[in-house]
Amino acid sequence: MKIKTDGAGQAHQGRNVKRFREMLGIRQEALADQLGPEWSQKRISLIEAREVVDPELLNSIAELLKVPVKVLENFDEQAAINYFNTFNHSTQHNGNGDVNHANTPNFDPFVALVEAMKELKTVYGENRELHSKNEALYEGLLNLEREKNAYLQSKLA
Repeated sequence: MKIKTDGAGQAHQGRNVKRFREMLGIRQEALADQLGPEWSQKRISLIEAREVVDPELLNSIAELLKVPVKVLENFDEQAAINYFNTFNHSTQHNGNGDVNHANTPNFDPFVALVEAMKELKTVYGENRELHSKNEALYEGLLNLEREKNAYLQSKLA
């Protein structure tokens, strides 16, 4: 499947950032927070309006969204729809040389993409929950270490 076309049909990288960010349920403010203190919601909005995004920035965003950078660089919704629409009809030959056009079940690529992104969002959420649990465990261990140090300090005094 050819995802990216040359010239005027080139994939809009900013729109792809927006599309995948929204499918993952991540707000512009949250993405800005993850990118760093110099980022804001307005700056993310400006990035999403760009047809071409700086490769280093696109790589950072792809990493945060947990999607391959090639998806943000090259995904073209219309090309994907056109590709999958080629599967909507199949031609069958019967023994007499006649051609029967049998309709295969309709396949909506956007629905499939949304379903895949929901699954990705679930995995992303599970990873975030695990990260939160690890942070809580680390904080607990750090507090125990502080308490132990305070106890030993009081015994030395």
